[in-house]
Amino acid sequence: MKIDPADHKTRIEKSILIVDDDPEVLKSLESRLRGASYRTKCAMNGKEAVGAFIQFFYDDPFDVILLDIGLPDMNGCEILKLIRQEEELRGVNCGEGVAVIMQTGLKEPWMDAFHKGCDDYIIKPYSFQDLLNKIEERIRGRSKDGKI
Repeated sequence: MKIDPADHKTRIEKSILIVDDDPEVLKSLESRLRGASYRTKCAMNGKEAVGAFIQFFYDDPFDVILLDIGLPDMNGCEILKLIRQEEELRGVNCGEGVAVIMQTGLKEPWMDAFHKGCDDYIIKPYSFQDLLNKIEERIRGRSKDGKI
């Protein structure tokens, strides 16, 4: 994939939390997103995801969270709900928080995710370019609104 030099500076300033319990998926997404000039952090379960979100909230907040729905300790919708509650506690208005893109192999759970505050979803398997388009769309949308 060829990186547009103008996009490189914008992307390198953006941070993505990848949450998935499959180590191969984490490794692949992390490698490809870094190759596309994004900064990344990874979490393999809900506890790690919420912990990372809280840890980096003030100093280096995530611009996007890629959140798998099917995780071992809690499902992605429960994690999403906790993240939105943490934002609310910190004074972040609804719709102004981190962009959350749900990843799922099933079509059914994503409606519940939208009710809990996700911004977008992608159904596995997907192409990396489709994911990249969704990430960039979410970042542009937040930037245009002055939220990132």
